[in-house]
Amino acid sequence: MSSRDGAGMQQRQADFVSGSALAVAGGGLRASSVATGLTSGLMVVAHDMRPGTESTPTLQGTGIYDNFASIASVSGGSWFAAELIYSTRFVQLVEEMAGSPAEAAQLHRQGWTMPWLSIARKNSPYVKLFARLAKQRGFVGVSQDIRLAGYFWKTGMTWTNWTLAMLQATAGIDMSTSLGSEVTPWAEGKAWLVCHVLTTPSVQDMRVVHIAEQRKPTRSITQFVANFPGQSIFTPAVYSYILGSGDAPAPIPYVAASALPPTSRLNYQGAVQTSSRACCGGAQERFTSEAHAGRFESIERGAHALPVVSCAAASSAAAGDVVLLAKPSLALDAVGADFAVWQGAGSASDCFERAARRVRDANAPDGVTQTALDGLADDRVQAVIDAGFSDPTGIAYAVRAGAREVVVYLNNEASNVPIDLTFLFVGGSEYAYAGGVHAKASPVFGQSANDMLAAYASFPQLKLCEGSTFVTAISVGTLQVSTVDSGLWGIPGGVEVTLHIVGVASTVTIGYVEDVYNYDILTQEVIQTVSSRSNSELVRGTVMPWFLGSADCGARPRSDQSTDEPSTTPAAESGTDDGSDV
Repeated sequence: MSSRDGAGMQQRQADFVSGSALAVAGGGLRASSVATGLTSGLMVVAHDMRPGTESTPTLQGTGIYDNFASIASVSGGSWFAAELIYSTRFVQLVEEMAGSPAEAAQLHRQGWTMPWLSIARKNSPYVKLFARLAKQRGFVGVSQDIRLAGYFWKTGMTWTNWTLAMLQATAGIDMSTSLGSEVTPWAEGKAWLVCHVLTTPSVQDMRVVHIAEQRKPTRSITQFVANFPGQSIFTPAVYSYILGSGDAPAPIPYVAASALPPTSRLNYQGAVQTSSRACCGGAQERFTSEAHAGRFESIERGAHALPVVSCAAASSAAAGDVVLLAKPSLALDAVGADFAVWQGAGSASDCFERAARRVRDANAPDGVTQTALDGLADDRVQAVIDAGFSDPTGIAYAVRAGAREVVVYLNNEASNVPIDLTFLFVGGSEYAYAGGVHAKASPVFGQSANDMLAAYASFPQLKLCEGSTFVTAISVGTLQVSTVDSGLWGIPGGVEVTLHIVGVASTVTIGYVEDVYNYDILTQEVIQTVSSRSNSELVRGTVMPWFLGSADCGARPRSDQSTDEPSTTPAAESGTDDGSDV
């Protein structure tokens, strides 16, 4: 498969998944809630447009996602995608909210938020005390974060464990669920692209991945990539699988060969401060080992066996870039915490856990040895983290896979400026935070970021429901763009792409110090805005053809479907206290 990827950009494009794609942008809990609300809201509209269907909307019956060949998901979008693909329980929740939009916040609270928070009920009295004090002072989000942090301190402070706890509590997805597990009917035959990045610092970057950082004695293991084009510290990568296809291999090469050639080498360096010459500043015992960097046969051939939890954890490891910093890595290693996900060679079913064991062993008191470095090299252990470090939207991943028409769900800040989208356009790095990871963004499209923002600002917006608390805007519109040559992505220039954009802006954060009950209300507001009678013409005339096709968008509304302007206040307002002090 990797050999196909090196046969020329045009050939690579032709060999992958054809057909339109749905891209679900990252953004933590905000992204997941927005995608959930859009799904339920579009189901309401599609159900109304198709007389004679079921009495209440279903995902399968409305067919809103039938026309997509692939789903590209990033970070919190991958949490949403995993649950919609593998959890009948979550699909039922989405359908229940579509059937009762005015009760969606309460339904989401009972079916998703409360099960998530319930994992922290067995915290120590001290954690509960601090959480209760924060809540009494009005810091509800902080109180919830304290409880969840207390739980993970007790059970294991790793990002994989965090992702497992959330997916298991809210959707029944555990470590036994693999990409090849049984899927809900709507997803059968679609390609799921679980987007993430490999951390690939090179010598010229003057940065390394800190695998182990310990003191007393001072010891470390670091890694960098040699014989490497060095196009980015973060190389786009994707776990891909045709859902329901048994033991079929991945349809898309894991990385573009032009970004990480097979000749690249993983270089592991170890150092231990010896005590015998401490008076003179100490001496160091050094170790080194290396391995091929561009070989991912086990991930590609065994895609069906990759654990869903580990894939979603890699896609959403937003704090995983701390592995590039020595002092934060030292602090995390001291308490056994890990915000990156570790991936290695070997069988796909074990490639994450085996790599994580190698890293844990390296952080043991006597863990920095030549044997340890050789083991890391044998397993080609690397850190994989949030796709947002390359493309927060998922669009570039979908285009690399072969999509020429992409519908994207964006979740923007309250200003409704799609900053994450700018990084795909020429000049987009100007919109990155000073010194941020996108300050050297590599464009995928030849149009300027300024022109894209101007076009987005002119998009029509849905009329918000009266009393909307968190949603500030929902913009919908289409951009016609063309690609530029990108070795980082393996995308040739001159490819015409149609982008259909649904951009939801809101005042909630992506998850930090936010009252998680706010996401229940956000979900309901999105559903009600999309399905509101006042937005019927715009949604049916502009948006629904992106999902159903033009031929299916001329049906008359069902006579039994209420299209009255809904309220955003019922049910949700009771979600401020469930008696748990969470």
